[in-house]
Formats: sequence, C-alpha cells, structure tokens
Amino acid sequence: MNNDLKPLVVDLDGTLVLSDTLHETLILLIKKNPSAVWRLPLLLFKGKPAFKHYVFDHADFQPAMLPYRQELLDYIHAERQKGRQIILATAAYQGIAQQVADYLGCFDQVIATHDNQNLRGERKLAAIRTQVGEEFVYAGDHQVDLPIWVQSKGAIVVGNQVPKLVAKIQAAHVPIEQQWANPKASLMTWLKAIRIHQWLKNILLFVPLLTAFLMFDLAKFSSVCLAFLAFSLGASATYILNDLWDLGNDRQHARKCKRPFAAAVLSIPQGIKAAGLLLLIGLVLSAWVSWAFLATFLVYLILTTLYSLKLKKQILLDIITLSVLYTMRIFSGGVVADINLSYWLVAFSVLVFLSLATVKRCAELVAMPDNLEKIVGRGYVKSDLAILWPLGIGAYMGAVIMFGLYINAPETTMHYTHPSWLWLVQLIMVYLIGNLWMNTKRGLMHDDPIVFLIRDKKSISLVIWILMVMLSAHYF
Repeated sequence: MNNDLKPLVVDLDGTLVLSDTLHETLILLIKKNPSAVWRLPLLLFKGKPAFKHYVFDHADFQPAMLPYRQELLDYIHAERQKGRQIILATAAYQGIAQQVADYLGCFDQVIATHDNQNLRGERKLAAIRTQVGEEFVYAGDHQVDLPIWVQSKGAIVVGNQVPKLVAKIQAAHVPIEQQWANPKASLMTWLKAIRIHQWLKNILLFVPLLTAFLMFDLAKFSSVCLAFLAFSLGASATYILNDLWDLGNDRQHARKCKRPFAAAVLSIPQGIKAAGLLLLIGLVLSAWVSWAFLATFLVYLILTTLYSLKLKKQILLDIITLSVLYTMRIFSGGVVADINLSYWLVAFSVLVFLSLATVKRCAELVAMPDNLEKIVGRGYVKSDLAILWPLGIGAYMGAVIMFGLYINAPETTMHYTHPSWLWLVQLIMVYLIGNLWMNTKRGLMHDDPIVFLIRDKKSISLVIWILMVMLSAHYF
C-alpha cells in the first residue's frame, strides 16, 4: 500500500450511486409484496435502522441494477491500483452496502447503518474516525456530509449542489480532490419523462367528432379539447409511475436505459410528486368536463395501471389490453361529445389497434439482441414471431375488411354524399399499415408505431390523404 495516499472514504446514495438505494429497494419491496406498504409507516416508529432492515430483508435487492456514477467508479479503480485504501461509508443498511461492495469488488472495508445506529452526518463521522482514523479523503454529495468534509484532509464533491458545497468546503480550507456535477434536469428532461409525444395518441378522442362531422360544433369541440388535456395529464402520470415500477428492466434495455428515471437524472421522489400532481389535475379537469367522462377516465386509469403492474407480462393479453386502451380513447371522446359510436367504428378500432400493438411487440423482438432469450419485462421469446406475424397482419386485414363492409352499410349514406369514394380510403389504409409491417420486418420500426407514424413523412402524408378523401366524400 502507498502510505502517501490517504484512505478514500466513499458515500453510497447520491454519490457512488446516482439514486437512493432505500427508494430503489422500497419499489422492489412493493413489487414483491404490495401488502407490505401498510406495515411501513408503523416500522418508522421503531426507528430508521429497523425500517431499513425490514425493507432490505423483504426485497430482492440487486446491486447490478443500480445506476452507478461511472466517473467516480473509474477514479476509485484507478486509485486502488495505486495502492490506495478504499472504504464505503454509507447511511444505507449494511446488507445493501455489503452487496454493493461485493458486486463492485473495489472496497477494502464497509461502514454502514446497522440495527443499532443510523450512520448519517456526525454519527458517520464518528464511525469513520473509529475505524479509519483522522487522515482520510471523503467523497459525498449532500449538505449533511459537511461535518465529515470539514474534518477530512481532502474532498470529492458530486451531485446537484457541487458549486455551493465546494465553496463551503474550501472555506474550511479543505482541498478539493475531484468534483463531478449531475446533469441538470431541464424542461426537455421533464417533457421526456411525461412522454409528451405520447399525447398525440389522445387525438383519438376527436375521432367521434370527425366521423360524425361535428368538428365545427364549438361547444363539443371545446369539451373534447379539455378532455384531451385531462387524458394527457393522467396518462403522463401513469407513464411516470410505470417508469418507476420498471426501473430495473429499463436499465437492461438498450434504449429505455436513457429514460430520465432509469438514468437517475430525475429522482424517485420527484417522479412520485410529479405523478401525483398530474393525476390530480387530470381528475379535476375530467370532473369539470362531465361526471360520465370522469367515470370512463377512471376506468382507463385502472386498466392502464393493471397493464403496467401485471398484464404487460402476459403474452397476448398485453396486446389485447393495449388495443382496448386505444379504443377507450375513442369511446371517451364519444362520451364527452355525446355521440353514440357505431358498431363499425368500435370493431374497426379494436382490430386496427390490435395490429398496431402487435407491431410494437414484433419490433421489440426483431431488435432484441441474439444473446437474450426474451424481451426484458415481457413474456415473449424470439420464436413467438412465428405466431405474432400472422396475428398482427390478420388483425390488420380484418380491419380493412371491416371498413369495406362499413362502406356498403346503409348508415354510411347518412354521413357521405359519395360513399364509393371511401374505397380509396381503404386502399390508402392497406398501404399505410402495410408499410408499418414492412418496416417492422426490416428492423426499421421504432418499438412504438405511433412514434414512427409521427416521424415518418410518408405516413403523415397518407393520413392527410385519408382525411381529405373522407371530407370530400361528405361535403362534395
């Protein structure tokens, strides 16, 4: 060991790990045993150590799933090669700390919260002095670490408050050894977190107005616009909660690992607060629109929550649920505008969205690396493509046939001066959805076909042509 190098004492939560291991473990606990959530408030009365012990013992903690600060980890490995002693000192429970240390393999000693004491602030400093000595360099991220930094011989500062903390540490005449600031959460970060691009799915609420040619009814149009906002905010709340629920799976995914919560750019508490606020606003707006719309909105929220928690792992049932969720948007638009949906529209919608949901799964399987046996967080394996291809394309052709039957239905003449022009719409739809499937087979499909449609100029132009032909068939 190089005696000139002072031991490096490293904090865990927010420092070595970008998130908080207690928050991460709480999610794992609730996923494993949802009923345990009712015991947690009572355990807090027994003290933080007992609370942390219970959470650790009853959750399947996996250190490999944590978002580590790579710059600090690289620095630790480099310093260890020089012969420097590395100590992990954390307020996290000792079981978590030891598993992290064993997984990373770069710590000589672990100091952590145990059953009798929660090691935070001054208590952590006392433990470091007892087990390491007076000569040490400390790496931390929070205001609570200031007493430790002041008594250290050097500081490594990371996190969201680096400039502020560095100024206070330097005022105590402690040299700064390294510093790394967290990437700032911008407006774009939050827009990505709430998946604002997914709001375009809620344009489906306007379909009943469009098919009934009541888009120029300002009262109905205004109500649907308000419902659109309520639906979008509520959906964003469920997207956030889904991302928090799926942190481990998302971090194993090539693209989803870059999501704000999976990458720990946004914290778990921030996500819970944001989801609660969005959901509250969405519910208030829904009640303002009408009590009937609030009821359908609540059904949608319950179904999408069940999908996130359980149904998305069930093969075939997941894509059926997705098709129902899409169709519920159209149904909700009918409720708001007080328009009775035709059998043709409902049947056509279910089949089209079943096809699009199958596109989503096929795209994930096509893009899945060969070393993986199944989609992370899903029940599908690569060989399931043999079933999903004909299922999705069959649903797509069923929707086309359903539209053809609608063209010849007696009620069609009530809405269209020239119903025969709708055969052109049918041909365009064959090309539009067929193009999605071709791109999926070639591995060019984003795993969300709606996002692909938005970004693909050809698809956008086809949708515009469909609208133009339908309007012409009605008005001319």
